[in-house]
Amino acid sequence: MLLFGLAVTGCSSIPDMGPVDKIEPPTEGAPVGDYTFNPPGPEPGAGPEQVIEGFLLAGTAAQDDYGTAREFLAPKLAGEWRPTERTLVYDGGVKITKAAGEHAYVLNFEVASVIDSRGIRVIADPGTTRSVPVELEQVDGQWRISGIPDGTMVSASDFPSLFEGYTAYFFDPTYSYAVPDTRWLASRQGVAASLATLLLEGPAPYLAEAVVSAFPEGTRLAQQAVPVESGVASVDLTSAALDGTTFLDRQRMQQQLELTLGPLNTVSSIRMSVGQRDVEIGDRAAAGFEPAVKDPAVGSRQIAVLDGELVFYEGSAVQNPPLPKVSQLHPREPALAPNGDEAAFLGDGGLYTIGADGTVRNVVAGTELTGPSIGPFGWVWTVSGQRGTVSAVPLDQSGGPAVPVAAEWLAGAEVSDLRISRDGTRALLITQEDGESKVLVAGIVRDGDGVPIRLSEPNELPSPFAADSAAWADETTVAVLDSGGSEAAVLRLDGSSEELGKLDGMEEISAGNGPDNIYVQTSDALYSRVGQSWAPQPPPLVLDPAFPG
Repeated sequence: MLLFGLAVTGCSSIPDMGPVDKIEPPTEGAPVGDYTFNPPGPEPGAGPEQVIEGFLLAGTAAQDDYGTAREFLAPKLAGEWRPTERTLVYDGGVKITKAAGEHAYVLNFEVASVIDSRGIRVIADPGTTRSVPVELEQVDGQWRISGIPDGTMVSASDFPSLFEGYTAYFFDPTYSYAVPDTRWLASRQGVAASLATLLLEGPAPYLAEAVVSAFPEGTRLAQQAVPVESGVASVDLTSAALDGTTFLDRQRMQQQLELTLGPLNTVSSIRMSVGQRDVEIGDRAAAGFEPAVKDPAVGSRQIAVLDGELVFYEGSAVQNPPLPKVSQLHPREPALAPNGDEAAFLGDGGLYTIGADGTVRNVVAGTELTGPSIGPFGWVWTVSGQRGTVSAVPLDQSGGPAVPVAAEWLAGAEVSDLRISRDGTRALLITQEDGESKVLVAGIVRDGDGVPIRLSEPNELPSPFAADSAAWADETTVAVLDSGGSEAAVLRLDGSSEELGKLDGMEEISAGNGPDNIYVQTSDALYSRVGQSWAPQPPPLVLDPAFPG
């Protein structure tokens, strides 16, 4: 997309909310509550700026492949313009400015976010601006747009009504867990087909090397349609879908479609076909199919520190069985393995692990390590905060050394926290660099033996404040905290966030099963989230509580 600034000789502006002519019922495959803007087409005799204003307003109407917006374009451009190439979401209004050139204008605005052709949304830094060039010509005596970059523009106020966040699912390389990949689509007819197309095209860049798809490369929809009749979504694929596949492969393909399309309110089941013939998937038990786990739960037990020893904490009380005595190591920031049988903690001398048999090992030396995090594949993770050096250590009792995990993009940044997702494919990091805090999610790239080797270039989650610690709350939600302050929030992978109730002196945060199951600790008490408030838990005060992960 070509965006640049031009000389200005005069200007007008478009408000950030246009008129809505009527509301249509939801289209098939769209979520309940969606509606469609139906702005008018071009008025006879409209001037150049009126045509530009009308075109921008018509970009809110996705039905009929943006048919109304195309009416504002010159015939040649109307056939070539690609509205879904990208969507610019702007704050405030759009200023239309006359530019150099007889019929040239430029649109200036502040960008809130950008959605690309694959539905991947990137939140813009505050104050980011763009300039979009526009050219017009007369067609049969009427002004029409003859030059404008592909894509549409919508206001931030209209965006929630026009776009919906959806989740495409992929798998970790062992096919044990389903991994979410959030995409944004305009609310229009054919959402099921659009979502299926994005699924077949593969994961977002930050997940590309961390996850796998059950579909063979090159698989596409036979036609750009997924009809839904009586709750059955018919997904007809090209013949490449069956190339070299086994019954087990096809069963995983079926589950991937069910995970991705099943949440649509019009879909109750999936029919997978090739050339309109049902795909034979065989017997699941005979093929050894085990469904991938979606959004794995972590239970209700936390690990914490009490009177200098590690303890289990559940139901507002300390629980048995006891953990090994480690008070001489001054334990802090413990982590519990997803299986509940192994643990790790920071202590004098560095990072320690506790095996299933109770053996305590010093596995990483250092004094500036982030608190450990344990993923589902038997690795405990930490970062040398000042140097940004990521390490993963096998949690079993083999005595294997720490493995360095490459993350070149961390150069120059200080890492204050690292947390592994419950599907084991993503790392959540809090970094500080040049006085700026960032919340980042990177894919975990592993070799053929499952050894982590690299963190992918990350996605940034916008936070309403400068966070310095975090925890996964579920597969698409993280909880963040301004330690030592009074602010906490939940951030979602779709870019949205919700600030939690303020509480002075919060030092640690932990999250269980969902954003309502969050705890924060101050120097005086442990609190659990109740609605928009914090409820203090009865004594004793445990420190550094953490759910498995």
